[in-house]
Amino acid sequence: MPNLKAHCSRTVKDRFRLVAQTEGLSESMLLRRMAVAVITGNRGSELAASEAGIRGGQGGKSGKLSLRLRPAEIQAIRALAEPEGYSAQAWIVRLLRYRLEGAIPFAREELEVQRAAIRELSAVGRNLNTITHRLLRSGEFDVSNLKLDALAKAIEQLRREMIATITRATYRAHRSDG
Repeated sequence: MPNLKAHCSRTVKDRFRLVAQTEGLSESMLLRRMAVAVITGNRGSELAASEAGIRGGQGGKSGKLSLRLRPAEIQAIRALAEPEGYSAQAWIVRLLRYRLEGAIPFAREELEVQRAAIRELSAVGRNLNTITHRLLRSGEFDVSNLKLDALAKAIEQLRREMIATITRATYRAHRSDG
């Protein structure tokens, strides 16, 4: 990308840095945005982001995104990610997917609880299918022979555990929305 340079006093440079920091931008990005705003104002029309080169990098063609974070921010992210069993990168991706796609950000242990519950429900379903199939083939199918109370209690317990896990993850996600 071509460079744009400007010579100025130390005071102007310091104030420019302060404005960039206040806006949460790098000095380079602030200068690019200002240049585009001036050109747009003189041209009387908007520049396309690709024409202005504001996005930087490869124009969004890559699957990678680099972030520059303060050391304290990196430590805070790691402190939140590690107890949930994630790397800092995976934790950030998980939260981004929640914001972009509505995917609930489960902790690893919560995912394991969900997977275990699904395995148990699958086993219950297979057992019910086997029992029903055998009873139908034998001609002895009688609802009174089935002892469904214990099965219904087990399924209800699994349902409650899954709902509690989803509720915790959803609450945590909404709490991080700020």
